[in-house]
Amino acid sequence: MKYAFKIASVWGIPIELHLTFILLMAGVAVLSYPDFYLFTLILFLFVFVLVHEMAHTFVARHYHIRVRKIVLYPIGGVSEIEEIPQTPSIEWRLAIAGPLMSFAIGAVLLLANVVIQVAAPRTPIGASLATAGNLMLDLAVLNLLLGGFNLIPAFPMDGGRVFRAFLAERMKFTDATKYASYIGRLFGIGMVVFGIVFTTYFLLIIVGLFVYVGATEEAEQTIVSTNLAGVRVSDVTCAEIGAVSPETTLAEAMETMFKSRYHDTIVEKDGVYQGVVVWEELMKVKPEQQSQLRVGQMPLRKVSVFSDESVLEAQKIMSRERVSVVPVVEKKNPDKVTCVLTTEGVAASLKRAKNLR
Repeated sequence: MKYAFKIASVWGIPIELHLTFILLMAGVAVLSYPDFYLFTLILFLFVFVLVHEMAHTFVARHYHIRVRKIVLYPIGGVSEIEEIPQTPSIEWRLAIAGPLMSFAIGAVLLLANVVIQVAAPRTPIGASLATAGNLMLDLAVLNLLLGGFNLIPAFPMDGGRVFRAFLAERMKFTDATKYASYIGRLFGIGMVVFGIVFTTYFLLIIVGLFVYVGATEEAEQTIVSTNLAGVRVSDVTCAEIGAVSPETTLAEAMETMFKSRYHDTIVEKDGVYQGVVVWEELMKVKPEQQSQLRVGQMPLRKVSVFSDESVLEAQKIMSRERVSVVPVVEKKNPDKVTCVLTTEGVAASLKRAKNLR
């Protein structure tokens, strides 16, 4: 995602912090001088948003759904999953996990506040709001607001996904996505208008724009992906690119890649498919060694698809393995490559899927 920076990794999942969160931290640090209490709350918000997203990730792992990465925003996070669950019961469980975690943390902090009260400065927030003067209470409210805000039925927020799951039990998944997207955009427009009319809540303008753009883009992506699932690999024109053998030098393999216009190529030995050697691995080798080392000495990615599989599955493989080609093999003989599906073929399928909307 643009303007996001990796800060950590959990369960092998990259955690990224969006630029807007960094700017918010910097702005609040200046405004909260000299006691920096608001800045302290923003740091806690960062932790709470991360825990909120990890709840989504935990449920996704339970259902064997791969999470590519987590991006943290001031108003919540986004867990980028490899496959959007089209089973409503799974989607609403996945969506509700984050808000429930935020509510649970808020409830625990409210109970803790009864026993342990930590005094904090009363700091004004805008023209009519102020902190409670109690750290535990402020942190509890922060979590309750985070959970409640994300439950607004505005797609692509958690509440919007729960709403789509509710609709998907009663209509086609693509139609449910369209209606949820419409509602999300209406909420976004409403937030922008409210922020313009009541300038005290000017931040709602930014949030509204985020919701509107997110609803539009995710709906587009979801509908196209759903349609793409109906396009078979056999419906796409496959390419024939030059193959190399395990005995080919890296320099010769790079020449083959240049000629075929793809920075990856398949490896075959006596007509038997061995895997895909990728440009990224070759570039790690020093130039003076490229004419000495053989392809067979490099790590190969054993990826392939059958002709009756969906192009969507091939696209997932390309994204996950970071390859530009996926060999199409015979079902009866998976070691026999019939042709190669390329990024150009997938792009053509995406264009076709968009026209099916």
